[in-house]
Amino acid sequence: METMRLNSKAWIVAMLAGVSLGVVGVVSEREAAAQSGGQESETLPPNSKCPRDRKLPSTITYAVLPLDGELGDASVSEAIDEFLKGSAVSKGINAIVIKFNGAGGLEAEVARLAQQIFKLRSRMPVIGVLGSCKGAAAELPLLCDYLMVVGQPKETLVLDWSPPADVPDAKIGENIEKHLSDLSKRPGERAYYVELTRGMLDPTRDLFLWRGPDGCAEAGGTAPTGSESFQMSEGSDTATGFTAAQLETAGLAIEVQGGMADIGKALGVKTWTEKTGVGERLVAEMHARHEKEIADEKTSLKAGFAAIKQARNLVGALIEAESIARETDPRRRQFTPSYTRSWGGNRWSYSTGGTYAWRKNCDTSTAAWNAVIQLYDAASTATAQAKQISESLAKSPLAASDPEAKQDIASLTSEVDALMVQSGMLTIKGQNARAQIAWLKQNYNNPVR
Repeated sequence: METMRLNSKAWIVAMLAGVSLGVVGVVSEREAAAQSGGQESETLPPNSKCPRDRKLPSTITYAVLPLDGELGDASVSEAIDEFLKGSAVSKGINAIVIKFNGAGGLEAEVARLAQQIFKLRSRMPVIGVLGSCKGAAAELPLLCDYLMVVGQPKETLVLDWSPPADVPDAKIGENIEKHLSDLSKRPGERAYYVELTRGMLDPTRDLFLWRGPDGCAEAGGTAPTGSESFQMSEGSDTATGFTAAQLETAGLAIEVQGGMADIGKALGVKTWTEKTGVGERLVAEMHARHEKEIADEKTSLKAGFAAIKQARNLVGALIEAESIARETDPRRRQFTPSYTRSWGGNRWSYSTGGTYAWRKNCDTSTAAWNAVIQLYDAASTATAQAKQISESLAKSPLAASDPEAKQDIASLTSEVDALMVQSGMLTIKGQNARAQIAWLKQNYNNPVR
């Protein structure tokens, strides 16, 4: 076996002659026929050497999905969801082109987009177009059936991996393995993708590329005996990505001379037509919906924290009102000069003035305890409102996809939990206030010592 080591400083590119051009495109002929309705012949691109590469129909009408900037606002993945639901704009389309121009983002969104690309591929060919893709999203172009490098200088670094924004350095290796383990559960071609991506993402791994017996590209930490291979990285000397030339030489991408309109020719497609505006419109609609969700979330958070503040103020007022109400107990005032009593017939009797004074004192105390009940009811309503808002936000898509929103919602939930701890005490105070009013009504005409 002849092995050539390529380090990250030199990036000397070499590749086996005839390595497959399709990275992960594996669709059976039966699936291909079903997707084309059995009416149109499908063939491999002219430069393909791997029988597992996906066959393409001779006539393609495609939509473009732009994947720009940092991953995290979920507009593209939501647009893909709409497309997968069979929305009206997807009619007549038999291929998807994803234009990669990413600049980092979140691991959660990368994983979501990866699964959606798999779903898209189960229905139609998915063609990736580089631009460039940096950060956590650098693995996504490798998932496409075919990856095209359009109008890029040979030495441009088009795949440049760096850790996701939401993964601590200490957890990078662990997260890589978990993520790739999930992807490797898919049948067939996943072993190749997993080894290739692991070698690119993990700085402690060696990465070899070679051509298997069937002519398809293979990758791994070691090369098989007897196979001509080359080493793309070695241990801590790992390069963080691929240049356009390296992707093309390695058989991971196809160079396109010209622009988007020339992709069909490079793929051996006779008719290559874009259904303009479909992907862009879907992404714009999802972005607008996402912005509305964020605005609604902020409004709900504001209302939730306002309800918590109100509940706390009401609880403080309730405790003070309860103290005042206890001082108005008429039993504490029954010996004042406003009425008299005398013993006779084995019972106390009261003068008319004394009964009148007792009733007046009962009215004063009842009003004080009613104020306690009103404050209790208002505090309970504010607490319930904050709890309802917190629970609703915790179930929202933003709680799962937006780290900042997730943190705000967690803060609100923590405040609500603190309120709920004292809810039992508040309930007792409310019950006590109602019991006091019931006692006052029962003894309104019967002064009690």
